[in-house]
Amino acid sequence: MGGVGGTVTLLCYSYWIRERGRAGKSGVRECRFDLGVAYVLTAFFGAAMVIIGSRIHVEGRGDTVALALASELVPVLGPPGKYIFLLGFWGAVFTSLLGVWQGVPYLFADFLRLRRTPNTAGEKAADLKGGRAYKACLLALALIPLSLLWFKVQSVQLIYGIVGALFMPFVALTLLILNNRVRLVGRDFRNGRLVNALLAVTLGFFLYVGMREIIGLL
Repeated sequence: MGGVGGTVTLLCYSYWIRERGRAGKSGVRECRFDLGVAYVLTAFFGAAMVIIGSRIHVEGRGDTVALALASELVPVLGPPGKYIFLLGFWGAVFTSLLGVWQGVPYLFADFLRLRRTPNTAGEKAADLKGGRAYKACLLALALIPLSLLWFKVQSVQLIYGIVGALFMPFVALTLLILNNRVRLVGRDFRNGRLVNALLAVTLGFFLYVGMREIIGLL
């Protein structure tokens, strides 16, 4: 599934699971494979962009950076390399947008449904998708971001980076708590020791880095 990144689309993934009708151990295996492929490709893309960005000096800003970077690759990869890079860049951006646009309205619609009728958890994703709340959120996603045109791109990126950095430790803590409760997930789907250790390391790493940054600002 495209669009699975490290922030809000993680929360949306459960609704996509419902759409696909995944359940039980077979569904868990499918999700692990699905997410594994998604994150390997995401990591590969991110590492490649860091390497390219550190080796090539690009003059440009805003939406022209991708075109300028692609042009710098021509002497090394030739014209085909330029268009392959642009196609991959477009694919990464498009799937990210698609994931947010298709997933965030699920969160909004589900939130409103649970506020109104708390005892209806687990409603089918298709039921949420056809509701007014889902469509209203889609409209809001189309219109509200237009207000960002009056802000500097750097400021928006900074805010997004800060919020995104807080998301991963939040997810790690949530998984440590919820996925170790047999009453919620059952014995077969509890976290193993290795998973708990990795989540604890992730949480500890973010806490350590965060404390260093805070101390540095004092």
